[in-house]
Amino acid sequence: MTGSEEINALFPEDFHKNLASLLTKIIVELLPFWRQQITENQVSLPKLSSFSWSVNTQQDTNTPLCFLNLNVKGKSGTESVNAHLSKESLESLLSGLKQIKTQINQLTS
Repeated sequence: MTGSEEINALFPEDFHKNLASLLTKIIVELLPFWRQQITENQVSLPKLSSFSWSVNTQQDTNTPLCFLNLNVKGKSGTESVNAHLSKESLESLLSGLKQIKTQINQLTS
């Protein structure tokens, strides 16, 4: 919607004609600026670009840990996110991911 006719048609029949004309003029004039602002300020979620993992033993407690490195691409570039997960934390993460997968499958079937 960019034309003044389209915008003017949105006003009810009994709306004050001069006020509708003035508002339409303002909207037509400012619409490109508003669209630019929306595009520039859109919130977007980061996207996983790659990941790596390894399992090592923590030396002081001899406990196995999963070392996870996620490369995430966002609006400001790529960031590296590191996590150290115990067996319990990893099981909790995998359980949560399984629930997400189930919900996505339900939505797409």
